Amino acid sequence: MVNELMFAVFNAAAFGMAIFVVAAGLTLIFGLMRLLNMAQGGFFMIGAYTAYSVMGRDVQSLWMFLLAALVGGIVVALLGLVTDRLVLRRLRNVDPHYVLIATFALMMVCTGVTKLIWGVDFFSVNPPPGLDQPLNPFGMFFSAYQIFVIAAGLVVYIVLELAIHRMWFGKLMQALAADPWMAGVLGLNVSFGIALSVMASFFLAGLAGGLLLPNQSLSTGLGDSYLMYAFFAVIIGGLGNIRGAFIGSLVLGLVQSLNTVLLPSVPGLAIYVVLAAFLLWKPSGLFPAVGAQAEAGAESHGSGALHRPRISRGAWQVLGVATVGVLATLPLWVNAGPLYVVGTVLVQVIFALSWNILFGYTGLVSFGHAGFFAIGAYLAALALRHIAGVPFLGVLAGAALLGAIAAWVIGVLALRRMSGVFLAVLTVALAEALRLIIGFSTFLGREDGITDIPRPALDFGVFRIDLASSNAYYWFLLVATVLITGFLWWLLHSRFGRTLQTVRQDAERAAFMGTNVARYRLAAFVISGAVAAVAGALYAPWSRIVTVEEVHWLASAQPMLNTLLGGVSSFWGPVVGAGLFATITYATRTLVGLSELIVGTGLLAIILLAPNGAVGLWRNVEERLWGRRPRAPAAAEPVKDARVSPVAKLEAGGAR
Repeated sequence: MVNELMFAVFNAAAFGMAIFVVAAGLTLIFGLMRLLNMAQGGFFMIGAYTAYSVMGRDVQSLWMFLLAALVGGIVVALLGLVTDRLVLRRLRNVDPHYVLIATFALMMVCTGVTKLIWGVDFFSVNPPPGLDQPLNPFGMFFSAYQIFVIAAGLVVYIVLELAIHRMWFGKLMQALAADPWMAGVLGLNVSFGIALSVMASFFLAGLAGGLLLPNQSLSTGLGDSYLMYAFFAVIIGGLGNIRGAFIGSLVLGLVQSLNTVLLPSVPGLAIYVVLAAFLLWKPSGLFPAVGAQAEAGAESHGSGALHRPRISRGAWQVLGVATVGVLATLPLWVNAGPLYVVGTVLVQVIFALSWNILFGYTGLVSFGHAGFFAIGAYLAALALRHIAGVPFLGVLAGAALLGAIAAWVIGVLALRRMSGVFLAVLTVALAEALRLIIGFSTFLGREDGITDIPRPALDFGVFRIDLASSNAYYWFLLVATVLITGFLWWLLHSRFGRTLQTVRQDAERAAFMGTNVARYRLAAFVISGAVAAVAGALYAPWSRIVTVEEVHWLASAQPMLNTLLGGVSSFWGPVVGAGLFATITYATRTLVGLSELIVGTGLLAIILLAPNGAVGLWRNVEERLWGRRPRAPAAAEPVKDARVSPVAKLEAGGAR
C-alpha cells in the first residue's frame, strides 16, 4: 500500500511538473500584458520540432539533449519577438474575447508552418543516455526521465521565483504589470521590458517543447493537450501568478494520478470535473494577480458601429430569395461531393448563428459549444439507429429540449459567477469531459462513433416524405436552415434581441434601467444551446456518422471562425462567414499545411485589420460608393475596448 502511494505521488509530481514547464510561459505573458495566449501550444510544438531537428531520434548524450532544448527555446524566443512586433502589440487594446480568438488563429498558423516544414508524419524520440533506464530505490521502479522532468520543473520554478521577486527583471515586470503608465513616468523603458518579457515567455514555451520531447510522440497535434492542461493550471492557480501556476500544475498532476488509480476506465475525466467544480467555487483562482480578474473577465462593450444601409432591404430580400433558389437547384446539376459540402455548410450556418447569439448579441464566449452540437448529433444517431419509425421532427424537438436543459444547468451554475475567460474555460472543460465520456462509452461507439445512421422519413399521416436519398435530405436541410434562420432573425430583431444588445453594450446601465441582466443572459444561453443541438441533430443523418471528434474543443472553434470571418456586428455575418470559410477550406483541401496557414492568416488579418468581418468590409464599400459613413459613438466600436491600454499609449508615445 505504501509503495502504491509513493508511486502515485511520483506520477503526480512528474505529470504536474510537465504541465508547469508549459504553463510557466503562459502565465508569464499574462502577468505582464493580460494576454491569454492560445498560441502557446503552437510555439511549444515548434520548439519540440526544432529540438528534434538538432538531436535526431536517438540523441547521443544528455548534453546534446539539453543543447537541442536550449536551441528550441532560443528559436521560439526570436519568433516570439517577431510575433510581438507583428501581432501581439496590436492586441493590447483589444477586447479579451478577440484576443483569445486571434491567438487561436496564430496557433493555426503555427500548425500550418509546422506541416509545411516537417510534414505530417509521427516521430518518436528516445530519452538520452542516462535517462533511458529505470531506477530501483526501495524496491520500486521509477523512470529516470520522469525524475528529470520533475527536476526541470523545480529548476524552472526556482529560477522564475528568484527572477520575478529578487532580480531587476522581475521588478521591472511587476512595475509594468501593476501600472505601465507610472512605470514609464518613472523612467523605465516600457518597450524594452515588454519585449524582454515576451521573449522570456516564448523561450519557456520552446524550451518546454524540447525538454518534454521524449515524453510523447511528435506530431502536429502535440501542442493541443499540453496547451489545455497549461490553461487549466493557470486558471486554478490564478491568472498571471507563477506560484499559482506551480500549485495548479501539482493539483492537476495529483488529480490525474488519483483518476488513474480510482477511475481507470475513464482516464483524464477527473481533471475536467475538478476544474469545472473549482471554477464554480473560486473562479478567480487561488492566487489572483493584480488586476487579473478584472481584465480577464472584461466584456466587450460594443456590438457594431452605426450603419445606414445604402441598398434597400427589398433588394437584399430579392438577392436572398435568388440565392436560396440557386441552392435549391444544386442537386440537379452538381455531383455528390460538392453537394455534401454545401449541405454541411448549411448545418454550420445554424451552428454559427447559435454561437453568435452568445457572442454577437450577449457578449458571452463559449469555447465548448461543440458539446451542445454533439448532444443533438448523438441523440439523433441513437434514435434513428435503434427506434424504427421514430418521427424525425420529434427527434429535432427532443434535441432542442435536451440542449436547452444542458445549457440551463450550466447557465444557472455559472453565469452569475463568471464571464469572459473563465466562462470560456468552463465550457471547454465540460465539453472535453463529455468527449472523454463518449470516447469510453461502448453504447455511444467509443472512438469509432456511431456509423451507418439511416436517414429518416417524414410521416404526416396524409402523405409521407422519404429523405433516404442525398438529394431529398439536402432539400430538407435547406428548408430547415431557412426556417431556423428566419426564426432567429425575428427573435433577435424583436424586443428580446434589442435587450440583449443593450446588455452587451453596458450591463451595469441596463441593470440600472431595470433589466434583469442575469435572466436575459441565461435565456440567450439556453436558446443558443438548443439551436446548436438542433444543428447537431440535422448533421447526424446527413453525414451518416457521428464520432467523438464532434465534441473536440477544436470543433468548438468552427462557429467562432465562421462568425468572425463574416462579422459579429451583423446577424448575417455567420451565414456569410460559413460560406467563405467552406470555400477557402475546399479550395485548399489538397494543400498540406497551407489550409491551416491560409485560414489562420486570414482570420488574423480580419481581427487586426477588419474586425467587423466580410460584412463590415462590405459596409465600408457601401459608404465609400454611396456616401460618407455616419459618425458613431466611440463606445460602439466592436473590437476596441473603451479604455486604451496604458502599455499601448506608452509604446505609441515612444514610437512618436
